[in-house]
Amino acid sequence: MKNENRFDFNKIIYMIGLIVIGTLGRFLLVNFNLQPFPNFEIIMVLTFLAALLLKPVYAIAVPLLSMIFSDLLIGNPIYFGNPMYKIVLFTYSGFALICLLSLFKGEKYLKGLGEIKLKSIGIAAGIGVGFTLLYDVWTNLGWWYLIYPHNISSLAVVFSAGLPFMIYHMLSGALTFIVVGLPVITYLSNKTTIHLPLELDKKHKITALLITSILILFSI
Repeated sequence: MKNENRFDFNKIIYMIGLIVIGTLGRFLLVNFNLQPFPNFEIIMVLTFLAALLLKPVYAIAVPLLSMIFSDLLIGNPIYFGNPMYKIVLFTYSGFALICLLSLFKGEKYLKGLGEIKLKSIGIAAGIGVGFTLLYDVWTNLGWWYLIYPHNISSLAVVFSAGLPFMIYHMLSGALTFIVVGLPVITYLSNKTTIHLPLELDKKHKITALLITSILILFSI
């Protein structure tokens, strides 16, 4: 029982640490214009790491609280009302989707990431690009749903206008997963006291799915 409590305490420390890194990292990148190129961010890779290290409730809290706290620091609106403000619901639920996918497919994604070599660099870059593409498709659909007429032509306009940002964002995903995600996973994979990925029982899966579904419902 003591070991279990200590385990949970460690997980909470990991969660708080990731949230602090995500909050301050996004705030510094955006508020002080430190981004090397548009749409460069670190929340995506932290979401992936949280899914591997933490229980679902803790893991999903990492991107959500990182986004909320950093939005408050930056001064972004996070309330309902104007459709422009409601897009935050799609951004938050988008990260929840990435977290859910990481939780369910973590073992598959970890294959080949236990050491730093050319193949693992390619795998890390591919995961980062894939997650970012999924996230951007979801948030672009959010812009279309909230602001534009619901027809094919306006949908094409939204995705055409968002294409440059998607390219930059996918580049960000590739770089952060290579530079941050791969070294962290390699280090943890070689620590015998840390087991990756976290095995999920039915309760964990249902909890993660329920939280993500609620966020999606709020978005629409």
